[in-house]
Amino acid sequence: MNKFFDKKVLEQIKLNESDVVEITNFLSKQECEHFFDYFTNLKKKSIGKSQFIEREESTKIFFSLDQSNELKVLKEKIEAYLGKFYVNDFQPHLITSRYPLRLHVDTGKNPNDLIFKNVIIPIDIEYDRTANIHSPPNTIIFKNRWYEQSALFTKFTDNDKDFIIKDKNGQFVDIINIDKFYQNIKNIKNDTINYDGFDFKINDSFLEYIKRLTEIKRYNLRTNKHIINDIDFDKKLYDKYLTHQPYEDCRSLEIDKVVETKIGSLIHWDRVRIHSSDNFMKNNVRSKTLLAFFTSKTKID
Repeated sequence: MNKFFDKKVLEQIKLNESDVVEITNFLSKQECEHFFDYFTNLKKKSIGKSQFIEREESTKIFFSLDQSNELKVLKEKIEAYLGKFYVNDFQPHLITSRYPLRLHVDTGKNPNDLIFKNVIIPIDIEYDRTANIHSPPNTIIFKNRWYEQSALFTKFTDNDKDFIIKDKNGQFVDIINIDKFYQNIKNIKNDTINYDGFDFKINDSFLEYIKRLTEIKRYNLRTNKHIINDIDFDKKLYDKYLTHQPYEDCRSLEIDKVVETKIGSLIHWDRVRIHSSDNFMKNNVRSKTLLAFFTSKTKID
């Protein structure tokens, strides 16, 4: 694999690498509820969409760590464990995932950025209360490291137009090419069509939403270069955790740690680590909400 980072930067990144760390009860239940309410109100007050991204599969609300006293205190508290850090290339955000995140890595796009740790703090889990059985979602962190720019790992490498949307029955569907999908539906008015085996109700608001997705430039590179050998991924582990993504995308990967989502815990790992959500929908989880930070050790203006 070609190295994306500047040679000296890469050497320092590797010196800062460490094991996956989980700190339970990092925030109290009351602190988690405060941040959940704070960001919910922030989104309601936002004029336009510059502070948040709303999609069917997820919502991201972006913020600065100095925009409130509570966030300033939170940064100081995290730094007590990690040491001083900066956020250079992707704003801190609260993310609510309604569909599990797939295999990816958050290394950024700047070869001179001394990237450090992914940091997440779960603050809310919503379960399907109509189900008799449910269990917490997990974050799957692999031993495999990636020293290129931020990437989503997939066999569909020829475009960056893949989006998760809902069909008319509320089922999530992975549309591989949203441009092609839009071309198929743009002249349809108030009708139901079948696309790749799923039924979609086409109306003006649906067309407007799909058109908006076609205009989005995705952040992550799409690649399958994480596959470096012919070793198949453990099928039992795949069936347990990763059925929301193609099995062949998991080839060459080896799980390091499965971290249960516990409200108020702090989890951090090296930003070069490939990671993924588990398929929490199988466990009757409707959504999970996390505070997320992509940290660096030096400031880049």
